Amino acid sequence: MPNIRDFSILQDIKTVTINPEGWIEDIIVEYGINEDYVTSYNWRVSGTQHTFVIPVTRMNYINSGNYESHFKEVLENFAIEYKEWKKTNFLAKWMQEYRNEYRNYIL
Repeated sequence: MPNIRDFSILQDIKTVTINPEGWIEDIIVEYGINEDYVTSYNWRVSGTQHTFVIPVTRMNYINSGNYESHFKEVLENFAIEYKEWKKTNFLAKWMQEYRNEYRNYIL
């Protein structure tokens, strides 16, 4: 089920354009800092509501601050999963919610 966060409460919101494999070209990712419980980056594909979350310290550790590579890798893996769900005609309700969210973005 999609995770939806209110981006109006985030700090330091930025955007970056990436081209993950399996997606339409020029995906814009919006990301910002949320200091809820753990200081985290909340990020999403522009035009969607589902929010991915990763703690800032983890992001910096696994990608040495290269956020674009993290976004690209996650979205490429997500597209692979999405295509598997498509083979089952998005059987589960939560799969259908993702279909509705991403059908115009994943090839």
